[in-house]
Amino acid sequence: MPVARALIRRAPTPRAENPQLSNIMSTSLTRVLVAAVGTAMSLGALQSSAGALDSADRSGADRGADATAAAKPAAGSKSESKERKRLTITKDGTVVDGARVHGSISVKADNVTIKDTTVKFGGYHSIRIFPGAEGTKILRTTIKCRANRTNGIVFGNYLARKVRVNDCRNDFMSSKRNPAVVLKSWVDGKPFEIKAPTTTTTVLTPPPPPSTGRPNASNTGVPAGTKLRPSGGMTITEDGTVIDALHVQGSITIEADNVTIRNSLIQTDTDGYPIHVDGGATGALIENVEIDNMGGTGIGILFSTDSSGTVRRANIHSAEDGVRIQGDDVSLEYSYVHDLQRQPGGHHDTVQIRSGDNITLLGNTLLPYVESTGDPMNAALQIGSLLGDDQISNLRVVGNYMNGGNYTINGGSDGIVDSAVYSGNRFGRDYRYGVVGNMDGASTWDNTNVWDDSSSPAR
Repeated sequence: MPVARALIRRAPTPRAENPQLSNIMSTSLTRVLVAAVGTAMSLGALQSSAGALDSADRSGADRGADATAAAKPAAGSKSESKERKRLTITKDGTVVDGARVHGSISVKADNVTIKDTTVKFGGYHSIRIFPGAEGTKILRTTIKCRANRTNGIVFGNYLARKVRVNDCRNDFMSSKRNPAVVLKSWVDGKPFEIKAPTTTTTVLTPPPPPSTGRPNASNTGVPAGTKLRPSGGMTITEDGTVIDALHVQGSITIEADNVTIRNSLIQTDTDGYPIHVDGGATGALIENVEIDNMGGTGIGILFSTDSSGTVRRANIHSAEDGVRIQGDDVSLEYSYVHDLQRQPGGHHDTVQIRSGDNITLLGNTLLPYVESTGDPMNAALQIGSLLGDDQISNLRVVGNYMNGGNYTINGGSDGIVDSAVYSGNRFGRDYRYGVVGNMDGASTWDNTNVWDDSSSPAR
């Protein structure tokens, strides 16, 4: 009875010094209220109904955060940025994006992502990963504990990247049974990490030349004889999606984990990204694809911050830039990046790295030099314009052929690179100034990096 509720809450009984007058006025007011909602309801029922509505309001407010806790199921829409009392996440693939939570977050589903969120809590566990919940990622999030008993993230089995935990009893909790991985994070303002369990390290060596020669138009891209089906552009939000044998006239955005794009042609003149691996999307595999930017001003493939994946046997051309990397654990293998398109004021690179650790360039043909125009462009590998203040670590550039650029490799001086190895690469001579520029002592360069025409050391 919303009318009755409104009247009862907004029409207080008039005050009177005389108790008898007060009783008369109260009785009169009651009759008015009963008339307003219908004479069929008694005064006692009216008051009881209003009380029940008030109680429902209060309990609904308490339950509201739980009821709306599944901020984004795997279907794809992002959660609204708003304040919440508590989140209990029960739908697989939920994304909590930009929330302000004055309470706890309980994760009881798989492949949950919490990003760009602030959690303030004074109970026991600010963010709790419950047993059986797999694939939780917590990105660029701040946790502020409000009591001495309050923990940060418990009890393991999660990935945290760029997370700040402040004033907590225990910050990032982890165990052998349920290990956590914590990268580039902070506890009370001090850098903090928990690395993944160590495994046997595979040492990269220069790959033998393919039987069909180094990567070129004949042995990269869509395999000969593949029948392609027409498709428009798409945004992929389901983990594990496989795109196979499509002719995509438009762009592809990957917003899910472990997505595969193979044996496909992507054509678009976009000024954005023909393929964009969005921030937080991990495990992408892009293989045997051709990316034709059709002379546009786009970047063939972008790996955004906190994304990861592998590109293998790709043929990327007719773009302003080939591949841009801003995430960790990205590999570009046996691919052919060539024929960049000169644009006014452009800064054209076949590969540019702006941030990220554990990046590998293996066995590629990287040609900023455009033979038809004699334009060297800027670089085969450009390291610079660092995003944030975290250095690039464990960069491996092995067994590639590179030709062109102002400098073929712009190595990222002034502390941009923490560690890098260059080995087994071969170089053409169609550069403007030299084969290497701006490379400091953090990068290891050996004598297996040679000129292609003489096999003598190239530096």
